[in-house]
Amino acid sequence: MSFKRILFGVVALGLSACGADDIAEITPVSDPGTVRMTTSGEVIGSTDKHDTYAWRGIPFAAPPVGDLRWRAPQPVAAWEGRREALSFGPACIQFWSRLSGMEGSAGEVAGSEDCLTLNIWSPQDRSGPNRGPLPVMVWIHGGGNTVGAARTYAGDTLAGKQDVVVVTINYRLGLLGWFSHPAIRGTATDPTDASGNFGTLDTIAALDWISANIAQFGGDPSNVTVFGESAGGRNVYALMASPLAKGLFHKAISQSGSLSTTPLHIAENYADDETRGMTNSSREIIAELLQREGKATDRETAKAAAESMSHEETLGWLRQQTPTDLLAGTVAGLSGMYRAPQMFHDGVVLTAASPRKQFDDPSSYNAVPLMTGTNRDESKLFMAQDPEWVSRFLGLFVSVSDQEQYDLVAAYQSDHWKARAVDTPAERIVAAGGAPVFAYRWDWDEGASNMFVDYSTLLGAAHGMEISFVFGDFERGLLPGFFDDNNVEARDKLSDAMMSYWTQFAYSGDPGKGRKGELLQWGAWGSQAGDFIILDTEADGGIRMTSEGVTLDDMKSRLAAEESLPPQKRCELYASMFFLFEGNNDHWDQEQFNTLGCGEMNPYTALRGF
Repeated sequence: MSFKRILFGVVALGLSACGADDIAEITPVSDPGTVRMTTSGEVIGSTDKHDTYAWRGIPFAAPPVGDLRWRAPQPVAAWEGRREALSFGPACIQFWSRLSGMEGSAGEVAGSEDCLTLNIWSPQDRSGPNRGPLPVMVWIHGGGNTVGAARTYAGDTLAGKQDVVVVTINYRLGLLGWFSHPAIRGTATDPTDASGNFGTLDTIAALDWISANIAQFGGDPSNVTVFGESAGGRNVYALMASPLAKGLFHKAISQSGSLSTTPLHIAENYADDETRGMTNSSREIIAELLQREGKATDRETAKAAAESMSHEETLGWLRQQTPTDLLAGTVAGLSGMYRAPQMFHDGVVLTAASPRKQFDDPSSYNAVPLMTGTNRDESKLFMAQDPEWVSRFLGLFVSVSDQEQYDLVAAYQSDHWKARAVDTPAERIVAAGGAPVFAYRWDWDEGASNMFVDYSTLLGAAHGMEISFVFGDFERGLLPGFFDDNNVEARDKLSDAMMSYWTQFAYSGDPGKGRKGELLQWGAWGSQAGDFIILDTEADGGIRMTSEGVTLDDMKSRLAAEESLPPQKRCELYASMFFLFEGNNDHWDQEQFNTLGCGEMNPYTALRGF
């Protein structure tokens, strides 16, 4: 591996807990002890590490292709005979990156529309319908909801060492997963088909399949925990908000998630409408396609042509487009991600109220025990790949251009992430008398250093870095040279503690003192012990409770008083943090923005994708 990949090997929004290349190469051998009967037919799996059985690539819904594109997932057709569940299913359609777990190169469209599969790991001595039941932990991968795949996460360590059943799932991504347009609503015969929230419906369909089948694999369908990171954490919150997911899960863990949703005008309108939409809104995608096909000579004729088509014509034509055609007008960014509208308040999959407001009433959402947290230096993962902040010499030697400014901006952005993902929902849920909330902040920043890069200062406790600790898998993940003899022992000890907390929460809805009762008591939000736990090694203060919360109002006050940032950067930060918070402007203060000297700045310029 070249040293150039030391930095560029970093993957964003859902950093893989395992190296995709290593997982996908070897096809296991079937084991007769893994034969199980599902509602669609018989499957056979294989043995895996840590005394587990594994079943890979089991379909949980019909392939969403042809006339099923942009429809709610349909039941799997039954198969005859015994189906081998030995190979991971393909990733859903996306721009290629290591997060896809497939071969390819940057800029290529990878994956398949026939991708709605899941993978199961279960302890061998507890697996089967007569030996369970064990708690079930359902992992929803990250990747900005535009990239990623279940195949890049291995559940053998967590399942085998902590005595749980682990399931990883695929779901439709990007423009195929969330697409809202009048033509879809106008032709739908079922409210779920009209919703536009197809990726969310896929996660619900996976939970339906798990409810019906997981007992055959040693799992307890009445004790299911959904957990995910970044976009996966956001999808966990969507499941809590969706009335269609009621009763399908019983605990929730959101790692670096958010409550963000998208108003329909942003998802559907043209970017130059008075009420503007995103550059990748459904109407913009259609206008781009019409011009590419030669059915319009310019933007204005494309808009006129689009408006002249009936709903049936529009949707039929869109379904004839290849995935490559659909993505042609988007720009693949970091790790293949692109900005696309997601999470629409359709009134069926998601209610009219935002999840944040739903949390004010426990009867209006799926009020299950919640674990939620962020990493102390979330944004450093993205800043580390931005030439504004990081310089490179000969493509090998990586250094931060201005460490003081780098750390300051990262602190603002990361604290803002925490305020949105942790403090805001926790405060509202607890104040309304909802289920208990257990919050954390992950502070491990002991990445190794060498002559090319110092990970501890470049990344710190960055976004996605905690995933390997949760899965207990360091063989196939993260970055070359990230771990060395100086940090492995403390790393493993922290990982063991995190796996213990996570699985004890899955067992009981309270991480407590971990599975063996030997760890520090993790108190619920608002308890005498504090509001949240800090997860770190003993050298940096160890695992401890604290009440160092942060609110969005605090963030505004801090930024208004900040004198160490250049005026332009302060304006950009203010706009990026508050202008479209949760898909609306209820935290935007134009007067304060003007007072900061930002009155002449268009806040949209701070938002990528507009």
